[in-house]
Amino acid sequence: MRSHRVPARLAWLLAPLLLLTGGCSRDRIQLPVVVNLRPVVDLTYAPASTTVPSYYACELYWTGSDLDGRVEHFLYCLDPPTQAGADTPWVRTTGNRVSYVLRCDNPDPPGTMSQPVSYHVFVLKAVDNLGACSAPVVNAFTSFTLAPTVTIFDPPSRSGLLWPTLPPNAAFWFTGTDADGRTTNRPVKYKYKLIRDGGTEVDFRSVILQPDLLRKLYAPAFAGWDSISGDTCRVQVHSMIPGSEYLFAVVAIDEAGAYSPVFSLPGNLFRFACGYAGAGGPRMTVWNEYFSYGYLSGGYNPDPARAIQIEVPGGRSIDFNWSAVPLPGATMRSYRWVIDITSLDDETPRSDEGSDWSHWSRPSIGATSTIVGPFTGTGLDSLEQHTLYIEAEDSNLMKSLAMVRFRVSRPSFGKDLLFVNDTRFWPDVAPRLRPDSLIAPGGMWPSAAELDTFLYARGGVRWRYYSPATVKSTPGIFSGYAFDTLGTRRFGALGGIPLSLLGNYRHIVWMCDPAFDFNDGVIYPKWPMPLLRWMSSGTSNMLSVYSHMGGSLWLMGGGIAFNTLKPFNVPSNDLGGSGWVFSSAAGELMTGRLMYDLPHWRSEIALRRPTGAAVNLQLRANWPGAPDYSRLRVRLDPRTADPLPPLRNSAQFYVTSYAGEVLTRINDILENVSTDPDRNSLGSALDTLYWAIGGDTGYHQAVMTYYHGRETGPVVFSGFPLWYFQRSHALELGDFVLQNIWRLPREPLPR
Repeated sequence: MRSHRVPARLAWLLAPLLLLTGGCSRDRIQLPVVVNLRPVVDLTYAPASTTVPSYYACELYWTGSDLDGRVEHFLYCLDPPTQAGADTPWVRTTGNRVSYVLRCDNPDPPGTMSQPVSYHVFVLKAVDNLGACSAPVVNAFTSFTLAPTVTIFDPPSRSGLLWPTLPPNAAFWFTGTDADGRTTNRPVKYKYKLIRDGGTEVDFRSVILQPDLLRKLYAPAFAGWDSISGDTCRVQVHSMIPGSEYLFAVVAIDEAGAYSPVFSLPGNLFRFACGYAGAGGPRMTVWNEYFSYGYLSGGYNPDPARAIQIEVPGGRSIDFNWSAVPLPGATMRSYRWVIDITSLDDETPRSDEGSDWSHWSRPSIGATSTIVGPFTGTGLDSLEQHTLYIEAEDSNLMKSLAMVRFRVSRPSFGKDLLFVNDTRFWPDVAPRLRPDSLIAPGGMWPSAAELDTFLYARGGVRWRYYSPATVKSTPGIFSGYAFDTLGTRRFGALGGIPLSLLGNYRHIVWMCDPAFDFNDGVIYPKWPMPLLRWMSSGTSNMLSVYSHMGGSLWLMGGGIAFNTLKPFNVPSNDLGGSGWVFSSAAGELMTGRLMYDLPHWRSEIALRRPTGAAVNLQLRANWPGAPDYSRLRVRLDPRTADPLPPLRNSAQFYVTSYAGEVLTRINDILENVSTDPDRNSLGSALDTLYWAIGGDTGYHQAVMTYYHGRETGPVVFSGFPLWYFQRSHALELGDFVLQNIWRLPREPLPR
């Protein structure tokens, strides 16, 4: 009998028939013919058609079915061969999706959605368990990609006819973007080339006149160009020839193979000359809590005249910090430092990196600060001096040297009290024809002479030049204390008030008004800026040194914060025409600046104009040794009840608002307040004495504080002018600070 192949899935149907026949009949049995049905496959998601362009990165999804069996796998192919007899490179998969990153067929130029440049065909078949294939499904579509971009940002481009000069070894930094990148917005790689004037490969001058010539010569492969990954945005070139002119070019290439097609100066081209002109090394800046100084240029010049001259307190460790800005085309390589070395060429290694300061430290890119001392200092007339040398080296092996010569002093504190008048009120003016009289002061009260009288007058003396002669002065609010006074106008030419003068006094009252219109140099004879503003603009601030030595300060006048922070002001967070704001968030308040280090105002300060009508008592703190705050007035009111001074009218004297400096954010200063050296108990080291009340918003913000912590000497800060208030109120506040906080005696005088 002839054998027949019976599919397994039909065997159960034939079994009863075989049993009935028993296989003994003489008649031949004719079995039915079984036909295997082809599977079916459908594309459920794919690029729509050749009329709707798709991005270069796309995905396709499909499903398959088989009515008389199962789909075992799928076969697909992207862009099958079109020539006759060629084998199709089928890809076998059991999945139901595929992702493609399609290459840009013609990346010169890359396509757009309106003008796609790539045409693709996708073919898909399903195969069942008997090997039958479905009818192929074909999807044809076009794709496009957006060109990446690249821009050189360092060295910075320079417009005009003069091109920058870079040293023989230079670095270039650039940034690239691939707007339609699938997994990242960075290009996958960059290619770059350095072209020298006089080279044989491409004419330098032709490229300068027609930058697109580079695209015509090298695109799309850019053969012969060096390549780096898209994660690297820096190229270092070496051994360029001094005296030659160069062009650095870079292109970005995305994952579809498209490149940045635009060549431009500035942009992805950088033209420069190679040489040593101006290559004096990195430009250095050195600072600590007492000074901040930036050299105007780099260079390695050990001339003592280039040393920064400062004074530091004895008996304390001294911090020094530094940084450097390298020449264009370079990066910083290392720093090192030494103190009092006998020869800068002495390369003897340190015996101990932490304590051997007389030999160079190990070069390191992270060596940007040090702590030295404490130094002894035997007195304000001590000749103990030291010199810190700091060396900075960039990637071009160019070096610069900074020098800080510091004198170590200890205060004598032999006298009680010094008043420093750093205000810029107008002086009295006498007419030429009447030498025994005065021209009436203009502007608001007080003038310079009126302020002196208000503060220091002995009383009962004729007002100089005022008529009639019977008008006698009233005792000043500080009359009766043992004090000296000092004006600041002449000290700009002397480089500031020396520590040898300030250190003679245990207590200093420094007064400074905003002086908005005084913006000329500190040595300008007629309208010099306040000395405090000049000391905060990059020179040594002896007031900070004095406070760190333990001296007591009262900073007041309504212009302390403004003048110390104006050099660092960020205009974007100011109050427009109504005031200024100085905040830590904007980088205006930070260590090394007087308001941050001394009164410890570290969050946000506003100078409001006007501030308000009065100030109200805020709290009575309770800590060991605290002043008796119950002796403070509950409210300080304007001088509306005081009599008019000579030669003044009501509009000039009776004011109800003033420029004041206030804290506008929480400013907690917590320190160890325990007197037991074995215990650590955190407590507030900053007391708020008064709130500012009033203004258009009716705000309540701290305007007077007292710092009594351990980082500096005690500091009282008043963000208002004391002479604004009624004489009796100003007198009481002055007595409270000088007597209850500073414990200074006063000769009794009738008021």
